Amino acid sequence: MTLAQRLAQIPTDERFGIGILSGTSVDGIDIGLTRLSGSCETTAVELLAFHTYPIPKHSRSLILKNCNATTATLPELSQLNVLIAELFADCILRFLKQHRPKRVDFIASHGQTLWHNPQRQRIGKFRIGSTFQVGDGAIIAHRTRILTISNFRTAEFAFGKDGAPLAPYLDFLLFRHPKKNRVLLNIGGISNLTALKANAKKEDVIYFDAGAGNVLIDKASQRLFGKPFDREGKFAAKGQVHQRLLDEWLKEPFYRKKPPKSTGRELFTDAYFERLLADTHALSPNDVIATLTALTVQSLAVQIRKFVLPTMTIDELIVSGGGAKNNTLMQMLESMFPQTHVIKQDDLLENPIPAKAKEAVLFAVLGNELLSGKSASMQTPALLGTLAFPP
Repeated sequence: MTLAQRLAQIPTDERFGIGILSGTSVDGIDIGLTRLSGSCETTAVELLAFHTYPIPKHSRSLILKNCNATTATLPELSQLNVLIAELFADCILRFLKQHRPKRVDFIASHGQTLWHNPQRQRIGKFRIGSTFQVGDGAIIAHRTRILTISNFRTAEFAFGKDGAPLAPYLDFLLFRHPKKNRVLLNIGGISNLTALKANAKKEDVIYFDAGAGNVLIDKASQRLFGKPFDREGKFAAKGQVHQRLLDEWLKEPFYRKKPPKSTGRELFTDAYFERLLADTHALSPNDVIATLTALTVQSLAVQIRKFVLPTMTIDELIVSGGGAKNNTLMQMLESMFPQTHVIKQDDLLENPIPAKAKEAVLFAVLGNELLSGKSASMQTPALLGTLAFPP
C-alpha cells in the first residue's frame, strides 16, 4: 500500500483517537479515548474512556535517573526510547482489551520528556535549543497496529519557539467563556497557566510555564517523610511558612522572564532542590514542606500579577493537576487572590472533561489537528507531530 493510500484511509469527518503520556511527575501512564470532529475552533471533543496505569518501580527509577544530567547515561537513554514505547504499547493493548472500542483511528503519544531546554546556546555557527521525549512512535505503531503520532514539540523549535507548554491550545478550545475572564492553572510537576479573557481570540491568549508545581514538594516529602508526595497537603498544614527564606527563593530569575516561556526538571533538578534544602537546616520537616508549598503559590502569584493582571482581571482561577488535590496549596491560592473565584476544574458546572484526563485529551486533539492539516501551535504555523504507520 502506498503512502497516499494509507493517508486516504484516515477518516475526515469524525475520528477516534487515543491520547497517551507520562508527565513530569512520572507517576503513571494516562490513556484517554476521545471522539473528535471538526478542527481548530470548530473542534468537538468527547472523552469516551480514561485510565491511568502504574509505571513499574524499576522503570520509574530509570526515568528519573536519566532526567538528571549528572546521572544520565547514553546506553540507558537509548534503552529508554524503546522501553517507554513498549510500556505505552502494553498499556494501550490492556486499555483496548478492557474497553473494547469499535474503532481507533490513531494514537497520539507524548512519550516521556527527559529534557527540555529551549534556551538557545551557540554551537559553532548555530544557536541551538532542544527538547527530548522518549518512546518511539514506530514501536507503538508496530505493537498496536494503529497509526501513531508522536514528537509534538520539536516543530516549533524550527521557528525559534519553545515547543511548550502545549496545554494552552486545549484550554483555548474548551474553556473560553463569552463573559468571564479565566486563568487555567495546571499544577503538575511543573506549573503552567493559560489566561483567557472573555471571548478571547487565539492571539489574545497569555500562556507560560510558571515554575515548580509539585516537583520540589514531592522531593521534600520523599526525603523528609518517606512518602511520594504530600497527600492533601497534610504535611504542609502542620508547618509554618518561613517568609524570609521564601523571599530569597523567589529571586529565581525564571520568575521574572517574560512569557511565553517554558521550563522543567532541567532547571528544578536534584541539585537545585539540595541547594534549597541546605537553607532549611533550622526548620522542622513540616516547615520545609509548608515553605516549599508557599513557593509554588507565591511564584505563581508574582507572575500572574506581573504578566496577566496588567492585561485582564481574573473572574475565575481554574485549577487542575495534582496541586488541585493539595488542600493547603488551594487555601494558599485563595488567600493570594481573595477577589477571584478559585475553583477546581472538576467543580465547574460546565466542565467539558475530567481534570485527570486533560493531558490525554490534549494529545488526542493535537493528533487530530495534524491529521486535519492544521497547526495546533499558539504562535507559529508549525504542524505538530510525526507520523508512524503500522506494518
